[in-house]
Amino acid sequence: MTDFAIQFDKVCKAYDDLDVLTDLDFAVRKGEVVTIMGPSGSGKTTVLRVLMTLEEIQDGVILVQDEPLNKMYKNGDLVDADKAHVRKIRSKIGMVFQNFNLFPHMTALGNCIEAPMYTKGLSKQEASEEAMKLLAMVGLADKANQYPSQLSGGQQQRVAIARSLCMHPEILLFDEPTSALDPEMVGEVLKVIRDLADSGRYTILLVTHQMGFAKEVSDRVCFIDGGKIVEENIPSEIFENPKTERLQQFLSKVLEAR
Repeated sequence: MTDFAIQFDKVCKAYDDLDVLTDLDFAVRKGEVVTIMGPSGSGKTTVLRVLMTLEEIQDGVILVQDEPLNKMYKNGDLVDADKAHVRKIRSKIGMVFQNFNLFPHMTALGNCIEAPMYTKGLSKQEASEEAMKLLAMVGLADKANQYPSQLSGGQQQRVAIARSLCMHPEILLFDEPTSALDPEMVGEVLKVIRDLADSGRYTILLVTHQMGFAKEVSDRVCFIDGGKIVEENIPSEIFENPKTERLQQFLSKVLEAR
């Protein structure tokens, strides 16, 4: 057993003739908070999507807590994973999308209890009690019976975080969780993510353009470009002493855009 929560071993992902991830070697330790940043099209969101099995990889192996995600052992051989194996491994992972992805016809509470009831067999009462605790944790217990259309963007994203936590994941993925929000709503979502990071209960992989937040909350920052990790280090070194010319160019353009 290793102390890694996530490992990518020479992972390749392409869309037709476009290579998005190229022999990607990448690992995250249990309990670590890691930010991935990079230009548009660099492959950062694809890293999260293949972890959630929303996209299939063409080559390589992804390990989640030492177990292969896209492969499984059968009679001592490593073969393509079946659906039951993928579901078991993926149940350890929760993902929060940039566009919330809430069911519009369900209340905040309904969005939170749906998956635990149908995948974990919880009764409606059990699922609701757990969901209310988590909605309270993100500051939305009073919005439990409201529909997404009645909530602000920041509130919808906090419901999405609570919904993910209802499945008791050990690994949390955040895909640019504030990019769809009005500026005044960004802080309320970042506070929830900061609290989750500070709790030490989760391994967190975060894709974000919020450089200040990444510097503050991350144990490590990885800069990805062309489907490969170009540079990785502690936040202070990444932002104040970038080693590669490509990262220097990226940071200068980001700072100019502010």
